[in-house]
Amino acid sequence: MFTTDYLSLTEKSILFLRNRYPYREIVPSQIQKIELTKGTDLKRPVLALIFGACLIFAGTYLIANYADFDPSDLRTRGGAKSIGYMIILEMFLVCFGGYAIFSAVPVHPVIRFTLTSGESESLSISDIIKNKKVEEFLKNLNSIVDNRKIIVNPALPL
Repeated sequence: MFTTDYLSLTEKSILFLRNRYPYREIVPSQIQKIELTKGTDLKRPVLALIFGACLIFAGTYLIANYADFDPSDLRTRGGAKSIGYMIILEMFLVCFGGYAIFSAVPVHPVIRFTLTSGESESLSISDIIKNKKVEEFLKNLNSIVDNRKIIVNPALPL
């Protein structure tokens, strides 16, 4: 009926896709509510923010406390190599922490499935909005799930 890169709607169920292959099937009886809103794709964005902040803090701490080296250290055996490794480690920590924060912060249109088991799954719907297929998507979604379970955020740019 309707297929995107992450989601496929069939006559009787909703399939979550990974590399265009279904990895999970949701039947309408398992769905508590479906929200079309703004959010992030990550399951735990706060955890990613904390992890990124810790990595940046650790990298900054290493830069601040181990940045002074004596030029005579470069003449000793392995001194230049260990300083080079320290610089690479510091830059890796800061860059990886920045990437973790960068992946948790973007807020874009998502569809959030809340299941009766308490689980929650979020998938991006930016492509649906960009291709102007929101009406077709909602029509196909209404044919599978009861209309009262679908909540559309009015602030969403449809």
